[in-house]
Amino acid sequence: METSTPLFRIDETLCRRDGLCAAACPASLVRQDAPDALPYPLPGKEMHCIRCGHCVAICPTGALRHSLLPLEDFPLIDRKNALPPAALAGHLKTRRSIRIFREEAVPHETFAAILDTVRFAPTGHNRQEVQWTILDGRPAVNAFLVQVNEWMRSEVKAKTPFARAMSLAGAVRAVDKGKDVVTRGAPHAVFAHVPDEGVTPATDAIIAATWFEIVAHAHGIGTCFAGYLMFALEHKPELARFLGIPEGRVVPAALLVGTPKCRYRRMVPRDEPQVAFLPGIVGGE
Repeated sequence: METSTPLFRIDETLCRRDGLCAAACPASLVRQDAPDALPYPLPGKEMHCIRCGHCVAICPTGALRHSLLPLEDFPLIDRKNALPPAALAGHLKTRRSIRIFREEAVPHETFAAILDTVRFAPTGHNRQEVQWTILDGRPAVNAFLVQVNEWMRSEVKAKTPFARAMSLAGAVRAVDKGKDVVTRGAPHAVFAHVPDEGVTPATDAIIAATWFEIVAHAHGIGTCFAGYLMFALEHKPELARFLGIPEGRVVPAALLVGTPKCRYRRMVPRDEPQVAFLPGIVGGE
């Protein structure tokens, strides 16, 4: 009779019986019957594991060996490399939405380095379903700009409420006159696409694109959320096929990407956050 492989094994000589793995598992698949007992996997529930890695990452001794996640894929965290809050705040506050780019393309190696970090962005149930399509060079961006401009022109011609609300007529006139207010002369457009159904696909893509912006800034690469491109893909989903994105996937986030042509010298002000701390539920008894 076949038996399934246990979700994980415990090295009894290393385990401290501290229960950290059981506490960290979001699916409650790690059990510990008593404070001094060895943890064990909940039998027959292996398919419910979302491979988040918390159980392995939290163990201080490396006692837990996950059947789906090799221990060698879990490098130790060096706390000395932790980014001080002030340094992180400075990095975030100096990020700007870039709309003036140099002509040269961003090297593929730089994109690879950025995405190697961005792949760690959180996703709902750890689905990790965000994929990327990159228009690589100005000719490719221009080809898609033509498609987007045709869509905008059709919205304007039809006098849709969206065309009026977003002043698409002005954008069309500008592009026709050679002023690219849609892709801003960027050498790249980057699209984060996800399945059209899932746990939190749109949110996953937007979080990943936000991480892309933050990490790209550290590499000296400028980005700007490409509103017109996202509008076009939302209102005319078949444009995703023009990008080679298959049926069943949507594009909740798009970025213009390139090397900034100018350097910003100062941070900019932002409104103070509006926050409400609730000691109880508003309207509750």
